[in-house]
Amino acid sequence: MKFWLSPDIFNNIAISFSEYRWNLLAWSVFSFVLFMILQNQVTQTTPTSLVWLAILVLFSALQTLVLASFIFFFQVLPSSKVQNVQWYKFYRSIEWCETILFGFILPLPTLLFIYAFLTI
Repeated sequence: MKFWLSPDIFNNIAISFSEYRWNLLAWSVFSFVLFMILQNQVTQTTPTSLVWLAILVLFSALQTLVLASFIFFFQVLPSSKVQNVQWYKFYRSIEWCETILFGFILPLPTLLFIYAFLTI
């Protein structure tokens, strides 16, 4: 049975984007610092556009951090390196848990930004 989300599919995606992992991590750190700077500028009289810019920067920082961690987690599957069946099953179950977790986490920052934009 072929799954749409599986550790192997996530591994292939992570391998194809592995060269960007450090860039994504650096952009995430830069975006968090930029958000902190913008947050210090926000007061009661701040224009709404600057507040939304700060929120956009925060959610883009979260999204790039999630993408970078996705690549780090799935770049190499531990189950592909073991020969023992028991360890293979153990690592494979952990990989499936990570797959389910990242299946929810990957779109979350973008969906939360859209939700914030539509409700405010």
